[in-house]
Amino acid sequence: MDDISIQSNGRRRIALYGKGGIGKSTISSNLTAALTLRGQRVLQIGCDPKHDSTRLLTNGSPPITVLDYLRYTPPQERRLDHVMGTGFQGCHCVEAGGPEPGVGCAGRGIISAFDLLEELGIEGLEHDITIYDVLGDVVCGGFAVPLRDEYADTVYVVTSGEFMSLYAANNILRGVANYDPHRIGGIIFNSRGDQEEEERVERFSQAVGVPVVASVPRSPLFLAAEKEGVTLVELKPEGELSQVFHGLASEVLSGRRHTAHHLSEQDLESVVLGISSVRSPVKTADTPELAHEGKKAVLRYTSRNVDKGEILHGCAFSGAAAICMSVQDLTTILHGPDSCAHLAYQLASNGVRRSFLREGTLVRSFLDTDVHSTSMQESCMVFGGVSALQDKMEQCINEGSRNIAVITSCPAGIIGDDVVKTMERMSLANPDVTFIPLIEDGNMQGDHMQGVIDACIGLSRCLIEQDVEESPEAVNLVGIKPIASNCHANIEAVSRLISMLGLQVNCRYIGDSSLEQIRAFRRAPLSLLMSTDRFAMVLKDYLVKEQGATFSPLAVQPGMRGTERWLRCLAEQAGITDRLDDTMDRIRSEYQERLEALKPHLKGRSVYVLSMHKDIDWLVDLLIDLEVEIQRVRVLERADHSMDYDVVNEHRDIIEFESSYDVAEVKQDVRKHSPQLLLTTYLTQLDLPIHQFKVPLVPDLGHLGALNMAEEWALSLRAPVEEGWRKDAF
Repeated sequence: MDDISIQSNGRRRIALYGKGGIGKSTISSNLTAALTLRGQRVLQIGCDPKHDSTRLLTNGSPPITVLDYLRYTPPQERRLDHVMGTGFQGCHCVEAGGPEPGVGCAGRGIISAFDLLEELGIEGLEHDITIYDVLGDVVCGGFAVPLRDEYADTVYVVTSGEFMSLYAANNILRGVANYDPHRIGGIIFNSRGDQEEEERVERFSQAVGVPVVASVPRSPLFLAAEKEGVTLVELKPEGELSQVFHGLASEVLSGRRHTAHHLSEQDLESVVLGISSVRSPVKTADTPELAHEGKKAVLRYTSRNVDKGEILHGCAFSGAAAICMSVQDLTTILHGPDSCAHLAYQLASNGVRRSFLREGTLVRSFLDTDVHSTSMQESCMVFGGVSALQDKMEQCINEGSRNIAVITSCPAGIIGDDVVKTMERMSLANPDVTFIPLIEDGNMQGDHMQGVIDACIGLSRCLIEQDVEESPEAVNLVGIKPIASNCHANIEAVSRLISMLGLQVNCRYIGDSSLEQIRAFRRAPLSLLMSTDRFAMVLKDYLVKEQGATFSPLAVQPGMRGTERWLRCLAEQAGITDRLDDTMDRIRSEYQERLEALKPHLKGRSVYVLSMHKDIDWLVDLLIDLEVEIQRVRVLERADHSMDYDVVNEHRDIIEFESSYDVAEVKQDVRKHSPQLLLTTYLTQLDLPIHQFKVPLVPDLGHLGALNMAEEWALSLRAPVEEGWRKDAF
């Protein structure tokens, strides 16, 4: 057992930790009273939501809590004397306070309270000793603030001989060890009157290396003092029990500290209860991956990042927001800070702006997005954000909203806002309103794509109507990417092609969609995937399993040959092959006419391809049709870019797949070949006169989509690689 003395600089800060209800406040108040009678200037800060730490020092009238003051008082009106009361013998008293039980985050409240006290200048006051009275059951970061070096220099642990009290004491020692194990002042034993508890506390003391510095016997005098609203030291200043606290005051003033150890749970049971047998861990049966939605357990459909445990790309909050904001007539409430809402909106709307600049088209649903933020601030983090959410929903309903989706950010999840229950209450009061909870909690559910998947599935579970009359000519488009700059163009291209077969689009699932489209999803007997990436395949899996959807066996593919394949497959599945020949003749004619117009500008040009996607047969098809000189086609596989589904490439004789490569070597090889056109996923700094174009992450669909890209190549090749103005002399 180490004995470490500290140098007194005239100011001491001590923290009393212990299990809730163990008597910390009574001991803290009596210790404060004893110290003030010795002429010490004492500040006692209660760090418990019950805010009753200083009640005995202020005749039962403690000051307003710091958190209530923070919540209701404008910053410019805040003053320290508003939250700091004066008690017995001139001691100062502060109560941090906390939220209502079951809402908000009391730990965050402690942090906020301490920040405000510092801001109001409490450190500038001349206190000899500051006592922090802290709840010890909760060992989160907020309640651990007084353990930090800038606050308490010495920590005392209050405990009885009951096992759970000692269990909490052991956890407190574990928490102290995370900061500095050499700051324990000792154990304060507050007796419950059990005959064996003193022995249990002594065994624990010996095991952890911390002495018992005060033993407070059980006495009815404490209750008598509480009835008077005073400390025992004030009520019976010369009594035997008061001397216990005067002795503890002497111990505190001595500054002795000890190095603490903590026990494993098994060792704690052995020391305190005498249990030494080793018990086998409880075995649990294997269960399928489930996600809980309300009281119903449902299958979880995951993104690649979540499934493979990779580094997350973006957050689920922003992904869900992108989908909801693309749905016409849907009110989206982002339950979080304005900063999160702003970033989510900008990410979603950037694609729309790119689409407008590139093609002059706009995703219609983003023209007048009905999106709102609950503007969570510090007070919401402490007291909960449910009231702010409810106020925002009521505002939207009063303004005419009848379909409301709520997406939760990180703060809402961290403090445990019960959004689902809040929306259930709102639904009972507003039966004509459809409420859709999307509990993403920022990135707790996963990455951006996970949020996209969750929103698509969450919206459809709430909106798709089961009893809808089928229309044999209707087709659903599944796997729309609403934030892609070519989203609208791709929808139009595919819609035109299927209209050539006499079919019509029923639902764009989900992107640039309307609520009516989603509700009538079952109207179409057939669905068509817009791509074969993980996102689209997961949606297909859900729609087949839970909505009974039937899909055309082949997804939409880019390029002329890909278009021929998926159109033929769709016609066969729909039983309309008699319409196929005329459609095929028409699109082949359109393709050939555009191709012949481009060949004079591109035929014989040297081309080098660097892609990070495997599915590029359509690009190779285009290069062959244009009769360019293909130098190399390299696919540089990366975990965060390459598709994680099987791609059967027809051009394996041309495409080189590389999972291990050196970037410097790749650049050197491009320089060696010096192509006239470099097609690459990301533009590369080469310091060579080479025209570079991107291999799009989301290709343009339709039989003419690839040719549209080739037209950009032809136009660019007519201009010099380096702009003339760069050589101008100034």
